[in-house]
Amino acid sequence: REYLEFYITLVQSGALTPRIFALEAGERIWLSNKITGVFTLDSVPPEMNLVLMATGTGLAPYMSMIRSAVLEGGNRRIAVIHGARHSCDLGYRSELTWLTDEYRHFIYLPIISRPQEEPAPWTGETGYCQDAWTRRLIERRWGFTPTWKNTHVFLCGNPGMIEEALGILAEERFREHTKKSPGQVHLERYW
Repeated sequence: REYLEFYITLVQSGALTPRIFALEAGERIWLSNKITGVFTLDSVPPEMNLVLMATGTGLAPYMSMIRSAVLEGGNRRIAVIHGARHSCDLGYRSELTWLTDEYRHFIYLPIISRPQEEPAPWTGETGYCQDAWTRRLIERRWGFTPTWKNTHVFLCGNPGMIEEALGILAEERFREHTKKSPGQVHLERYW
């Protein structure tokens, strides 16, 4: 509660980010007294594994979830699939790589869609976030198949990724989570 961390990209035509980027150090940002939202781990049973899939700055809401869930310990497995066009756009990469090295139940799968534009050869995964799911990369790392019975999936970022991933997951019996109808797929649509 000492500070808020923002992970945002400047959208030139946006209503909010140009104003934030124009602020000088020390200027104030006014926020509501109450932080609200439903894109949290509150509705996920503690025994369920987590797959957090994001593109670009869609990783932002996961960082506090990751930090809290990893520190809680337990046997819950956590996989982060973070997609970007270029490797330089993979925010928090060093922290997520460190967590992978330090915690046996945590994996980080960075994936880029334009490896041919990298200044140095990219040796990691290529394609899109949903490709990591269909290529069974998590299954290979975990040693078992993430299913609707043992895993909750969070999707945040590009609307195309969210819709395609939602379709892929629906074919495997995952259901979208809502307040009225609990499921295993949690969505954040901010575009």
